Amino acid sequence: MVSLGNLQPLSPQFYLLLRHGLFLVLFLHLPFLGLLIGGSAVSLLLNFLGKEKRDPSYLRFSQELMGTVLMSKSALFMFGLVPPLLVWFIYARVLFDASPLPWQFWVVILAVLLSGFALLSSYRSARGRALDLSPMSAATGAAGLLAVILAVFLFSAGYGILFNPGKLPLLQKQVRFFLSWHGVVKFLLFLAFFFGMTGGAILLLCGRPAEGDEGAEAAYRELVQRFGANLAILATLVLPVFLLLDLVTLPDIALSAEVFVSSAVVVLLSLAACLTLFLSDRKGEGGPGARVAFLFVLIFLVILLRDDAAVGNAYQDQIAFLHMQAPVAELVHADEKHREKPAAADRVAGDAGKVVFEKSCAGCHRFDIRVVGPPLNEVVPKYAGDAEKLKGFIRNPVKVNPDLPSMPRLGLPEEEIDAVARYLIEKAKAGGSP
Repeated sequence: MVSLGNLQPLSPQFYLLLRHGLFLVLFLHLPFLGLLIGGSAVSLLLNFLGKEKRDPSYLRFSQELMGTVLMSKSALFMFGLVPPLLVWFIYARVLFDASPLPWQFWVVILAVLLSGFALLSSYRSARGRALDLSPMSAATGAAGLLAVILAVFLFSAGYGILFNPGKLPLLQKQVRFFLSWHGVVKFLLFLAFFFGMTGGAILLLCGRPAEGDEGAEAAYRELVQRFGANLAILATLVLPVFLLLDLVTLPDIALSAEVFVSSAVVVLLSLAACLTLFLSDRKGEGGPGARVAFLFVLIFLVILLRDDAAVGNAYQDQIAFLHMQAPVAELVHADEKHREKPAAADRVAGDAGKVVFEKSCAGCHRFDIRVVGPPLNEVVPKYAGDAEKLKGFIRNPVKVNPDLPSMPRLGLPEEEIDAVARYLIEKAKAGGSP
């Protein structure tokens, strides 16, 4: 695991700025990857259908679509590779001083994305040179598509971690906690959006008339419009299902009325997109493409706003502690001349211990209920107020109860061990929860 140096405590304002920065990065990054995934998948499918049916219209459609969704190398760099680096930095700050994911995780995502972009660029070049692709060129495109999908899956799994801060201490000790049902469902939700947005882009951008037989051009445009509409309709029907699963797998701490209301808005927008496709005359020149594409942009915007609210709910306690982190850290390390009043010193020690508890202990312990470890109201009184004995256990924990997992060594500095030990003893005496 890595940390970006000795990071200073965040101000609440900067924390909110980082959250909104994550929102903006995802709003630019994921739709870009979505068009690339959806367009490449449809292009490969059309290439297969064109050869099976011996219909050049499918091959032409495949060629046109690939030329539409795969942008220049500079766009691939700016919207495909830079955003994961920004997310890495944001995670390192939003998750309080160190990302729970090792740097190798982010390097793998970047490497897989880069290889996928290279393979898809090769496929696009071959697709642009000829309608009839060789099996090797088609295999190159399929490999590139799978690479980008794998990168999005890894990214979605890492994104899912952000919604469950209670899981972070476990993840820092065992990588197997990286995968979660919420991360998998988030990936499927993104895929549904990707293909719906691709359907809207097909309706809006593809099927342009070319010089030639008007009857053939009309048939080609009808093929394009029908394919794009069917793809968008299928996505609008599937998307609410994954949205519901996403709600079910969200931890309770992330839920709120705002999350439920925004989810209902997504369902209504999906219904509006579906009705637009059913009621519009796709044979007209304008068609429903612009409206459908706009609705899918709104759908993704509301999904991100909902996720932003869920993250804010999950970290509301930590946000409150940001108000005290800087002054507490300053007071804990103050010189002796700043500790003249015993009452003030006790208050500072209590605040410092609470901060350490929430940062390092709260993921596994509560005072009144069992989480990973036993309730602290049952354990701490056994030390009979002996802070030195409790500090010794925190410093070098040993397995006591065979029914519970071993407590890991936290590696806390001595002043933090002292602060949290005194905090636990005082809270246990009061019989209260933090």
